[in-house]
This record gives sequence, C-alpha cells and structure tokens, in this order.
Amino acid sequence: MSNGELTALGLPRQLVSYWENKWVRTLVKTLCLIAIGGIAALAKKSSLPLGISGHSAILWLTPLVAGRAIIRKDGAGTVMGLSLALWGVPVGINNGIVHNLGLYGFSGFALDLAARLPHVSIRNPFGAIFCGAVAHMVKFGFILTGALTSNVTTHFMLSGILRSAGQHLGFGAAACLIGWLIYKGARAGGNKVTSRSHSNRSQGS
Repeated sequence: MSNGELTALGLPRQLVSYWENKWVRTLVKTLCLIAIGGIAALAKKSSLPLGISGHSAILWLTPLVAGRAIIRKDGAGTVMGLSLALWGVPVGINNGIVHNLGLYGFSGFALDLAARLPHVSIRNPFGAIFCGAVAHMVKFGFILTGALTSNVTTHFMLSGILRSAGQHLGFGAAACLIGWLIYKGARAGGNKVTSRSHSNRSQGS
C-alpha cells in the first residue's frame, strides 16, 4: 500500500472514510458500550462477599465511569447499565433480570443525567466523583425502595441505613476516581500514539 493511501496515523484512508460515516461511528461506539457493560458484569460477579455495603462499586462502577468519560455521548451510561444487567444473566449475577435492569439501568441513567448538568464534566476528577456518586446513590435508593416493601426491614432501617448510605457514597466516589484515572491513562496513551504517528509521517516525507 502506497503512502498516499495512508493517513497520518498509518491507517488506510478507506478505513478512515468508513469511520467518518455517522452510522458506523454510532454502531462501533454502541458495541464498545455493550462490551464495557460485559466487563462490568464480570467484575461484579468476581466481587467477594465482604459484608460491606456498596464495596462492589469499585469493580462494576469504575468501568462505567471510564466508559462514559471516553465515549461522551447521551445515553452511554444507560446503555452500559442495561448491558451490565443483561450480561448478568449468563455471567450469573444472583438477582432477577428485572431487578438487575432496574438496579443498573437506573444507575446508568443517573450517570447520564449527572454528566449533563451545567458546569459538570465527567472528564475532570471532581466531575467524575460527583457523577459516579450520584449513580451509586441512585442504586442505593433502588435497594432501599425494595427494602421498604419487605417485612424484615426494621433492623436495617434502624441500625443500618445511614452507615449503608455512607458506604455507598464513599465506594461510589472511589470507583469514580479510579474510572477517571483509567480515562486519563487511555487519553494519554492515545495522544502519545497520535504524536508518534505524526512524527514518523513527518520524517518519512
């Protein structure tokens, strides 16, 4: 293949022309979001029963925050959340499909809403912590709503609700910070590859 048929990144121009098509970009990004949801489901399944409310957010919420920062599109969080719930069936997350769809679908939707707020950017550490903390507290609210309809909630309500809420908030914030660090690492790596490709292209011309 001649140099004229390659872009500055060394990619075939025909491939780049496909990427310039809006529908192709949307399809690829959607598949990436679905894959991230699968990663989150596997991570959630691998969490240990530590008896600490919300600790698994470090595993499942982290990839969602990183994915929402990398693919900054409306609905990205919702797609990843619903994907996580659906992947949870073959992966073996021990909740019903309807429960999982509500649990993680609403969390992903909350992530999207928080990321759309004025002056909030999921691509900076404070914005990422805020967005993820909101998403995780929505998950906690979903769990609490289910608990309120149960006949065995008295002890939970009296002795555990504030502690559990605090743990969800703390683990949600920690997961978001890790997710932001992953995003920054991916961005730095991408910039480095782009810079090196442009440098090689300049030397070859």
